[in-house]
Amino acid sequence: MNQLKKFGKMLSIVLMLSMVMQLALPIHLTTVANAATVAVNPKKVTLEVGKTKILKVTGTKVKAIWKSSNVKVATVSKTGLVTAKQAGKATITATVKTKKYICIVTVKDVKKNNPLVNAAPFKAQAVTSGAISYIVPSNWNKTETEANGYKQIVLIPKTAEAAGKSSNIALILSNLKSPIDSATLESLYKEVTTDALVSQFAQAGMEVTISNLTVNSYKTELGLGYVTQYDLNYSGTAMKQVIYGIYTNKHFIQITVTDINDNLSPDVKQVADYLLKTIQVSE
Repeated sequence: MNQLKKFGKMLSIVLMLSMVMQLALPIHLTTVANAATVAVNPKKVTLEVGKTKILKVTGTKVKAIWKSSNVKVATVSKTGLVTAKQAGKATITATVKTKKYICIVTVKDVKKNNPLVNAAPFKAQAVTSGAISYIVPSNWNKTETEANGYKQIVLIPKTAEAAGKSSNIALILSNLKSPIDSATLESLYKEVTTDALVSQFAQAGMEVTISNLTVNSYKTELGLGYVTQYDLNYSGTAMKQVIYGIYTNKHFIQITVTDINDNLSPDVKQVADYLLKTIQVSE
């Protein structure tokens, strides 16, 4: 019973995180997650040679001074743009007044001939987030943050970042101390109702309407799986959300697909289907 209550609380939290984060821009998510303290975001990053990543200092308006411990491995510009040079590790330091904040950068050689990338129905790239790897379109960006003990990733087309609203995919990752059995999951998902979801949004200050809710188990080679889907209307925008919950022996992975019917190319459903087909977990 204790396990049921404890995991039920976690499921409620990540459902709320996933649904709400889908309705906000990545920059909003970053601000909420890190507003309380000054920090470099992200604190760890892995890049392939030639790739770049923008680091940000959150929690302050004071301009940071950036420095790399090993410019042969990774350089950093005055604006926090990290460029991967060669395989190895480097520490990127942001100095704000007299205090220092660091990000550990790991640079890896470029992976070649990934068959999953080559087989994608769109021009694709391989992406790694924590213990998982997956395939997404090459013209999509990843925004990754840590909040409430969970790793959160928003995947969104590069062209949509300026527009501020787009169909998108979000992932939430968490470690499990022990595997969750099917009976426990069945009990938990029976509590996912339309009223419960609307109430969770209301607690976040968001007035929504939800219809056509379905909750079902589904087959996945990674472990136990559940899929929750519904139609949602928020601030005059109609959308469909599909939330996949995947439970391996050591990890909980939640993938939320939000479709606002904006005719993306490739279509967000096609992107999600291939991501689910190719996702790999390092246990």
